[in-house]
Amino acid sequence: MNIGAFYVHIPFCRSKCNYCDFVSADYGDKTADYADRYLEALVREFSHRLPSTADRHPTTVYIGGGTPSMLSEKQIKFLFETLLDPASVNLNPDLEITFEANPESITEEKLRTLKTSGVNRLSLGLQSFDDDFLRFLGRAHTKDDFLTAFGLARGAGFKNINVDLMFGIPGQTFRDWSESLESAIRLEPEHISVYCLTIEEGTNFKKYGVVTDDDLSAYMYRLAIEFLKKSGYVHYEISNFSRPGRECAHNINYWRNGQYLGLGLSAVSYIDGIRIKNTENLEDYLAGKLHIDFEKLDDERKLSENLILGLRLTEGIRLSDTILEKYSSQINNLKNNGLLEQQENILKLTDNGIMFANSVFREFL
Repeated sequence: MNIGAFYVHIPFCRSKCNYCDFVSADYGDKTADYADRYLEALVREFSHRLPSTADRHPTTVYIGGGTPSMLSEKQIKFLFETLLDPASVNLNPDLEITFEANPESITEEKLRTLKTSGVNRLSLGLQSFDDDFLRFLGRAHTKDDFLTAFGLARGAGFKNINVDLMFGIPGQTFRDWSESLESAIRLEPEHISVYCLTIEEGTNFKKYGVVTDDDLSAYMYRLAIEFLKKSGYVHYEISNFSRPGRECAHNINYWRNGQYLGLGLSAVSYIDGIRIKNTENLEDYLAGKLHIDFEKLDDERKLSENLILGLRLTEGIRLSDTILEKYSSQINNLKNNGLLEQQENILKLTDNGIMFANSVFREFL
């Protein structure tokens, strides 16, 4: 059975960012002990979920969080030697293996360990080249920390690096955002992800009453699209840009609604039309109480998700008779409003539709 993408969640962080609503936390002096126990629990879950090595044939692997680079060098070795050891997992030599890292917790030694473990794609969380904005966001690093980490990654031989950038930060000007984009381009990363700051429930920003300027954010997003395209990057997904051939295969599997196995705290899996969600309680997870929720998607829900996820990709989605039968009215209205366009049997967002993608997607819920 080909599960597809493997996702492994590492929930530990140096500190919680003010905008973050992911399941992650700072466990202080107990982080190392919790991490050791957590890795053992990951191995147990993996063996339980996929008891046969015949099922362990990932198309991509993504280690995310949280901050995976919070793990020690020894713990990183354990992770790859037990969970992703070629003897127990059918790894293709050309498999894309991504590891998320933050500048404050990545070291030359950890990078060497990742490289020898088979990691060939690194995703570095930057968000901004301005230290004032980094402090406002609650990031635990500075611009110089990031530049050092990026240089170390190149020195360790990583030739496929993603950089995360954020726009729409209160106080951030059009010029600030332009300078961040220009600074990123000078480093020549293979991939850039740009995200608009959104104020989510349960975050510090929500508690503090932080608000954003939607109009200015829209202008910043349009600038990013135009600037990155001119700089040689392919805008292949709403928030993602890459050098040709450097698109993130792991995330493309999500957007094409492929199957994936999620391991770890709060991780989500999607296998054979069933969505499975793990517990968000660390103590329960460590005790083996996964508290897994199962949701079997009916045909209508699957069709809706296929359409919404597929439209996130700038290549669009192939229209089927089933899509047209169910959504022809919505599609025609969106085409008439200049938000969708159809080229033969391919449906995609227009340039304007990309700017108002969430409004488009709501039509198919």
